[in-house]
Amino acid sequence: MEWSKAKNILILTFLALNIFLGYSLWKETNLLLPSRVVTYQELEEAEEHLKAFNLELKASPPRQIFYMPLLTVGNNPIDENYLLNNLFGGGEDLAPVESHGADPLVYRQDNKELRLWNKGKVEFSQDLASSPLEEELGEAEALHQAQEFLETRGLFPPDARVEEIIQLEDDRYLVIFNQVYINQALYGGCIRVYIAPGGVERLVKYWLDPQGFSGEDINTISAASALISLSERLGPFSEKKEISSIKIGYYTEALDAQKWDLVPVWRIKIAGEGIYFINAYMGDLEGNVDY
Repeated sequence: MEWSKAKNILILTFLALNIFLGYSLWKETNLLLPSRVVTYQELEEAEEHLKAFNLELKASPPRQIFYMPLLTVGNNPIDENYLLNNLFGGGEDLAPVESHGADPLVYRQDNKELRLWNKGKVEFSQDLASSPLEEELGEAEALHQAQEFLETRGLFPPDARVEEIIQLEDDRYLVIFNQVYINQALYGGCIRVYIAPGGVERLVKYWLDPQGFSGEDINTISAASALISLSERLGPFSEKKEISSIKIGYYTEALDAQKWDLVPVWRIKIAGEGIYFINAYMGDLEGNVDY
């Protein structure tokens, strides 16, 4: 009799554990599941609206409307000596240029410059010698040079992924790496590497410290609604522009704060113009990247 009771208790315990684990898995994957699906008629209406603003939709917008909470993040502290040693090849004797407690701190050595902000943003640039005899760059070579530069200097985080490679003028490329947290893209956590025929000419890095999701899951606006909102905020273009991608994730400007909440955004790329981030709750323009 006692063994029967013990067996029932064990069964109930395992059942409760399975329910808990199942709910935890559902909670995590729920961020990727739609609450409803946008109709094709809504997408067609959005396309017609875009045409009136001289925008042509070349990407296939996601039809899902997501449930997404806020995401709490903080800044990562900057290790000045580490950056000076890895970007300048030794910076023990370097002092900031006219610092006086200013933000950013600016360091210079030969043809290199390093700017450091209290909020954790890092910007490095260097003048490159012209190299007309080198072969023309391609996307694969630009990505290789960007990754190699970051990895050999210990600046490539484990939670980074390649987001996009953009060809610029004068045989130059912009390689964008974004941060990933539990299958969600953190477009605020970003590394942008500018590649010229002579190598890396500029690096901008701002990496976040994710601290977990917060608040209730909230319905986002649809990709179609985000496209309409962006077109109305930018106004009609004088010539036709192509919308080449639209994705969902999280975004923030660099802030000088201990911690704050990120809102979900729709990341919309207009070819030849830049990347825009539309608040996925309210439809407001949260920020953009010009290239």
